[in-house]
Amino acid sequence: MKKRYMIGLFFVCAVIVVLAAVLVMRGSNNKNIQDETPNADMDSDIQGGGTQDDTYDDAGASQAQSMGIITTKDTMCIYENIDQKDGTVSMVEAKLPSKYVGLNRVQLESALLLDGSLMLFDENEDGFKSQHLELFSPERIKILRIYDSTAQTGGYYILDDNGEICIYEQDRKTLYFRTGINIQDLPESVAEEVSGGKYMESEVQVYHFLESYSS
Repeated sequence: MKKRYMIGLFFVCAVIVVLAAVLVMRGSNNKNIQDETPNADMDSDIQGGGTQDDTYDDAGASQAQSMGIITTKDTMCIYENIDQKDGTVSMVEAKLPSKYVGLNRVQLESALLLDGSLMLFDENEDGFKSQHLELFSPERIKILRIYDSTAQTGGYYILDDNGEICIYEQDRKTLYFRTGINIQDLPESVAEEVSGGKYMESEVQVYHFLESYSS
């Protein structure tokens, strides 16, 4: 009986020792994990934050640099003209127009947009569609211009009909409408053009002309 009691006590003690060792090891592992986790998070924050800040700094510096770059009288201007009719491309290099000197990229793009709108109504710019800035640097800029040289069908003539400005179709015989504008109300140079027949290729150009000289 005594021998069995001693053997049982021995096993109980052994189990207690094993359990104690397991608890000690588990506590040590948890402590190590807690100690390491903040450092990992901190490293992640430092790495992530540093990368993001660097990205913002680079973007800001790039934008500031772009705004600080302006054209000069020595900047060359390259015009790339594309004809939508057959896809032909022509390149022309010229001195930068004085009105474009001293502008940064944003200012130059705005100026080209405005000039492009005016060129749509310029008779000397046949087939012009649009233009935009493709390359910008202090040394050179490149302007892409789109044209369409497809022969225009139709069109209108502004003619003098016994002192009244009238709009005729392309045959110069079919009356389109009467404007009620007296030719004497036009500037002398414009009146001379109308007397010989002033051609307009679209209704938009006719409307623009009438809007300029109607009271």
